[in-house]
Amino acid sequence: MKSPPRDEDNSYTIYIQKMKLLSYNDSTNPLNKARDAQRILSFLEGIFKSPATGKVFMYLLGRGAATSWLIQVDLELPEATTYRVLKKLRAMGLVTPEWKIPKSKHSRGGPRVRVWALLDSHAEDVGRAARDHQRALSPNYRVAEDFVQHLLTDVIKDEVTYKQILQEARGQLDLSTQRIRDVSEITAVILKEQGIKVWR
Repeated sequence: MKSPPRDEDNSYTIYIQKMKLLSYNDSTNPLNKARDAQRILSFLEGIFKSPATGKVFMYLLGRGAATSWLIQVDLELPEATTYRVLKKLRAMGLVTPEWKIPKSKHSRGGPRVRVWALLDSHAEDVGRAARDHQRALSPNYRVAEDFVQHLLTDVIKDEVTYKQILQEARGQLDLSTQRIRDVSEITAVILKEQGIKVWR
């Protein structure tokens, strides 16, 4: 009987390849391998039986660390859901409240914002999360993030001039002249961080 041709792009083939990575261990005993795979699957089931918990876990896998505000903004989750998920992940021993962001001089009262970190995160992940949190509080920064996506999709490839950014912002954004300049400056910074050359 002739076996069907292999399709490397078939989603089941990809799942099997990923399962092989998940189930890898040094044991030659197939029973031990099966038990190890079962433990991993039970662990994943505990996370992904809640869609919100699964979303936050995958988000933290990519970032290493984040504040609850970043999670709410980037994943469009309600505040209560975000706190519930972080509490669950902490109870599972997967995240820790790593650092409290210092308050600015002009901030109101209330608790300091925590950066939540995945167990294998690095100090750089925590620092980036704190920086991104401060940025995400800025309305201009959130406009710039959306504007960057527009530029990357429809306007630029590998490089751009600041003048082009400014001209595109004037045509696309219904903002005051000063805010357009501010958003353009933030946009230039974000593009540089993403490896795009911005010429002045």
